[in-house]
Amino acid sequence: MNEKNTGSMGRIKLEKLHNTRDLGGLETQDGKRILPKRLIRSGTLYEATGEDIRILSDGCGLGTVIDFRTATERKQKPDPEMPGVRNIFNPILDEKTVGITFEEEQEAEEGEPDAIKSILLHASSLGGKPESYVDRLYEDLVLNDHAAYSYSRFFDLLLEADDRAVLWHCTAGKDRVGVGTALLLTALGVQRETIIKDFVKTNDYVMEQVNLTCCLIEKETGDRGLADCVRVLFTVSESYILRAFSSIEQSFGTIDQYLTQRLFVTQEKRDALRAKFLAQ
Repeated sequence: MNEKNTGSMGRIKLEKLHNTRDLGGLETQDGKRILPKRLIRSGTLYEATGEDIRILSDGCGLGTVIDFRTATERKQKPDPEMPGVRNIFNPILDEKTVGITFEEEQEAEEGEPDAIKSILLHASSLGGKPESYVDRLYEDLVLNDHAAYSYSRFFDLLLEADDRAVLWHCTAGKDRVGVGTALLLTALGVQRETIIKDFVKTNDYVMEQVNLTCCLIEKETGDRGLADCVRVLFTVSESYILRAFSSIEQSFGTIDQYLTQRLFVTQEKRDALRAKFLAQ
């Protein structure tokens, strides 16, 4: 595997996993950089081919997978077995909060009527205001008790992991993973501008699939507004992560205080994370 595929904000080019990338090379405010092949964010691993698994296991040196999905999502699309890789279940949200899943979108591309029906039902229920739904979701991701417990555990799992790569994923790799990654990068000392840039990078990798789904929906329903609503649900915007940050700041004053008081990521833990994942 080429080093360019695992560099700064580097997409790991896999056959079926379109939103998997190495955070190696991202720079902190004090000029240090995240080590390559140590911190990897991703969407669902279910579709991984044998070659994808080989690249992750051998090329990236994967040692730990942290699954942010719900039990239902995990049962429907289980992670593939990877010899020697520890797989940890750490659901960020409960079943009812998660709502529509990206698997339904992928199935819709294949023309599965139940998946399309589910997408349309959810999108129609939002009254043409998907942004309000997304706002509530991102508030839940940072203020919900269940989410706070699981994100706190995420940091502990990172510290407990061995010196091989750690990969964390949800379904699309954009909301639960996006917020978790933003919190981790903050704890490591990465500046907000870089964090936001990483967050919206997801669109580069999912937009083709999203556009196909939206075209299918518009063709089936003749409702462009509904298709646009679905597009909002399956992409990301800078405003989403800024909503998470503002919710934190309104409740805790600063992100640093949130990390300490809500997630119990103390200065000692932050120092340990930096020692473990930053080039010294």
